[in-house]
Amino acid sequence: MLVKLTRYHPPIRRLQEEFAARIARRRYTRAKSPKTTKLQLADNSEPWLKNPDSIAEDWEIACKVSDRVEQSKPQPTSLSGN
Repeated sequence: MLVKLTRYHPPIRRLQEEFAARIARRRYTRAKSPKTTKLQLADNSEPWLKNPDSIAEDWEIACKVSDRVEQSKPQPTSLSGN
């Protein structure tokens, strides 16, 4: 006598519901996840000398940096009411 071994097969309806739930979860997490955008920052730097060849070019860069630092300092305000 030959006995046929059968495996368990879940009902089709349950498979369909699990698949639909998986797709819904994926869509929900995509909608709730933060959007990744590439930030394009404007280049506001001055054109520096890339490879200074002399002390004069180094001095020029140092002067530009000093000027920029002076410009970025807070300006003194008058506290007297006169």
